[in-house]
Order: sequence, then C-alpha cells, then structure tokens
Amino acid sequence: MSSPRSPRSRWSLLAFSRSLASFVKSKFSCTFSFAFGSQQPSDPLDYAFAPRTKPGTISHPLPLQRHTARRHNVSRFHFIHQLPVEIISLIFIIGAEQDSFFPVTVSHVCRAWRQIALRTPALWRRITLGPEEEMWRERIYRARACTLDIQLLPYRTAPSGARRVQDLNPYNVFWYMQLAIPHIRQWRSLELCFADYSPHLWKAALHDCSTPAPSLKELILTYRRNDDIDEFLLFSGHAPRLRRLTVEGIRLVWMPSLFGNLTFLDYTHHGFTSERHAVHDVLSILAVTTRLHELRVLFPRKRTIRLPSRRDITPKRVSLPHLRNLVLRVDGSDIPFELAHLVSLISSPFLSSLRLIDLRRSPHSFPSLKSFFYVCALPSNLRFVHIGHAWYDPRMVHAMIHSLPQLSKIVVKRSRVPEQVYNVRQDARRDYSSHSFRQTQGQNFHRHYQIDHLSVQYFPRGSKA
Repeated sequence: MSSPRSPRSRWSLLAFSRSLASFVKSKFSCTFSFAFGSQQPSDPLDYAFAPRTKPGTISHPLPLQRHTARRHNVSRFHFIHQLPVEIISLIFIIGAEQDSFFPVTVSHVCRAWRQIALRTPALWRRITLGPEEEMWRERIYRARACTLDIQLLPYRTAPSGARRVQDLNPYNVFWYMQLAIPHIRQWRSLELCFADYSPHLWKAALHDCSTPAPSLKELILTYRRNDDIDEFLLFSGHAPRLRRLTVEGIRLVWMPSLFGNLTFLDYTHHGFTSERHAVHDVLSILAVTTRLHELRVLFPRKRTIRLPSRRDITPKRVSLPHLRNLVLRVDGSDIPFELAHLVSLISSPFLSSLRLIDLRRSPHSFPSLKSFFYVCALPSNLRFVHIGHAWYDPRMVHAMIHSLPQLSKIVVKRSRVPEQVYNVRQDARRDYSSHSFRQTQGQNFHRHYQIDHLSVQYFPRGSKA
C-alpha cells in the first residue's frame, strides 16, 4: 500500500507538468510560424498598421498558408525566352522554309510560342497543295496579306516527315489549283512539278492563270514527259517582279513584259523541235531575256549528232551583256548539235564562270569534245571553269590555260576520283617546256595544285612528277 504524497511533492509534480506543456507549446508555435507562418512587415509603418493575430496554440493552431518562394529562389527560365520576339519570329520563318509542317510544330510547344506563330503571317506563306484542303485554307487565312509560296509536287509530306506519292491527274490538279487561284496577286513563287505521265496536266494547272501576278518573283514549271505542244500565255503577260525561271517540257509565249526582267534562267528544251529549229527557239527566248546573270541550258536527247563546221553556222548572234555564269549540261553520250550551235551564237563579253556538267557521269570523254571547243570560242574574261566527267580532256585544259589570260581556277570532277581544284598562277605562263606541279594548301577533301607550266598533267597527292 502506497503512502500518501505530501503537498510539497504534489506541487512539484504539477509545476513540472505546466513547464513541460509550456515548452512543447512554444516549440509547436515556433515550428508553425517558420514553416507556414505569417511574414512580418519589414517596414515599421506596415508593422504598426498590420492586423493583430493571436498566437497559435496546440488546441487552436494557426491556419496553414501557402509557402511563397523568396526572390533568390525563383527558378530561372531558358535563355531562349529572353530573345526578342522579332528574333524568334525570324527563326520560325527560316525553319518553315525547310519543313512545311514546322509552323504547326512550333505553335504547339507553349502558349507564348503559339502567340508568336499566330502573329507572324510570313510563317504560314508556304502552301503545298494536296488533299488537306481545310488545313491549307486556314494557312492562307493566317498568312493574311503576306505573299504566298505555292507548290504542287508529285509527293506530299506527312506531319511525321515521310514523303508519300500523290496521284496528280487532271481532275485533282484542277481542283487543287482552285484553292490558290483566287490569291494569285499574292503569289511570291509558283512551283509545279509533274513526274508521272498524264494527259493535259498543263492545261489543268494553268487554265486560270490569266490574271496579272504583280508579286511573283520565281516560277518553276517542270514536266519532262509532256506531250502537249500548245503554247501558254501566263498572267496576261504581266509579271514585272519575275526574276527566276525554271522551265522543262513546256512551250511558253515569251513576252518582254513577262520575262524581260529575268536574271536567272534554267532552260531545258521541250523536244518538240530539233536541230536548227530548236536553236532558233532558244535564241528567240534569249533575245527577250537580255538581262540574264546566270543561264543553264540542257537539250535532252539520246541520239548522237555530229557538230557542224564553222562555215555551216548561221551568223545570227544574241548578245547577253550581263551574263556572268553559264552552265552547259549534257545527258547523252555526246554533245548535241543544238548545244554547240547555240553557244557559238551567244555573245557574252563579261562571262566569268563556266560549268560543264555531264549528267550521266561517263568515265570517257565526249567524242565531239575537240570540235566543240573549236567551234565555240570562250570569252577572254573567263576566270573559273568547272569540268565534269565526260567534258574532261587534258589537252583541252592545256588549251584553256594557254588562251584564257584571266583564268585563275579550274575544278575537275571525274568518276571515282575526288574533286580536284587547280589554281593557275599568272606568272607561270612564261615557260611551257617542263612538266612540274607544286601542291598548294587546301581543304582535306579537295586536291589543290599550283600549275607552274602549261604542259598540264595530273598527279595524285603524295606522288612525284
């Protein structure tokens, strides 16, 4: 049986309980104040007029409050969000030139980018016609008053990036073009390319292109398998800003008001005429486009024709005073008569670059190569020559160096051999007796040589002459 406690011991136990409760209460109140507690006003005036709150207790704790991050704990944004809106818009526009679905992709990244994309009309200017009619109508609407780039290609690109062949028959082509025809005054470029044969494709595509195109700058029309011999008059003969033209497999009405301001022409003959008639057709075109800076010519032909002698060439000539770059392409086993005859009738006194391209990449030289250079006199201002595959003959290179005083570089491209770049020294033309070359520094994937003498020979890297 326990003895009764004295009053003194009872008082000590009660005092200990009260002190323990006060200690626990103070600890809990301090924890709540630091974790969720009230923020004290930093300004004394704010402290004086701040509302008075009772301290929390165990039985009546303070309500929990959301923790606010301090200034030094604020998370930093990615640096791209610090770029000006104009720079981001320009980046988007450049990306849209490579991928037609790029505007849709960037507009789904975040809210800020979507606002930038929707407020950049130039981002939506590229219209690739296809079955997705509603999507392209929406893109034309988002482009607002911005100029448009219209394309109709033999394939269409899926959102995943895969290319799918699309059926381009006259009915589909006519239906697709009706989407873009009402906005013809906004066209900045038009590209129509057909790969597979189908009758009357040009008529279906160009039937309603009879309205002037004041904003058009580039036109691409290619259809090698075309069998329609009709001539087409485009845009009522009015496209004052047209500067670049690529045509293949189509006959056009060449008017000065339509093609007189061209600076770039990539012409592939349609094949409906041949020999002197084909040359006459091209000369008529060049008589209209006298402001050309670059000219590319191709006569697609499979059979070989011998080049004519000088006395058989008609003296009619066309002058191209602004021509700087000339590209001659051959896709047969020999140089066609039309190409040689055409070049002999073109006067280009300021021509500085000549590219000779063999599309078949034959390892053997053209049989008529010597006759071609005998008939076609190269201008003395020529500085750069690119020789590809069947155009290559060491004797022709020797003749070029001897007859062209301004020639500074020759690039040779042959089958199974890396591209070779030859820098011609002007002071090396005095001595023609010895056969020596000195290599010059250049890029690793090119072979550079310094030609010391006119007796041209080609040695691989590391070998001795």
